[in-house]
Amino acid sequence: MGAAAPALISRPRPEAVWRPLTSTPMAAADVGQVIELLRAAPQTAYCEWEDAALLRGHLSHSADLCRVVRDGSGRVVAALIAGSFGVRGSISHAVVAPGHRRSGLARVMATDALAAFRRRGVRRVALAVLDGNPAAAALWTRAGFSPVHGERTYECDL
Repeated sequence: MGAAAPALISRPRPEAVWRPLTSTPMAAADVGQVIELLRAAPQTAYCEWEDAALLRGHLSHSADLCRVVRDGSGRVVAALIAGSFGVRGSISHAVVAPGHRRSGLARVMATDALAAFRRRGVRRVALAVLDGNPAAAALWTRAGFSPVHGERTYECDL
């Protein structure tokens, strides 16, 4: 017989086999690593006033909505920051470290955050995607979001 045919299906990385993709609620101890990720990713539109004290305070009422994914060593490699007010919610940031992108981490965090919103009784969630970020637009479209036509977002830093 001739040489074996090349494998047509790539094998999953060992960690993918042994450790399913999961996100966990963000903890105050994660905030430093989360800020590092946000600062390194211009597509997140991170503002320096979103400092550690502000984010730790936010976690006191929204830790279930804010999600992180850790690598095998426990380092935060993906994060999502969200909050709710009444029956409306907002996702302000989602970031995945460059070496971990396109591996489903953002999808897992989005799924888990939306489930947490549902448990709270939130009926609508809003987010913004920067122009020129088709990967984020595709992620959120697959998660069930759609652009709001005829509406423009306005912001004001206080």
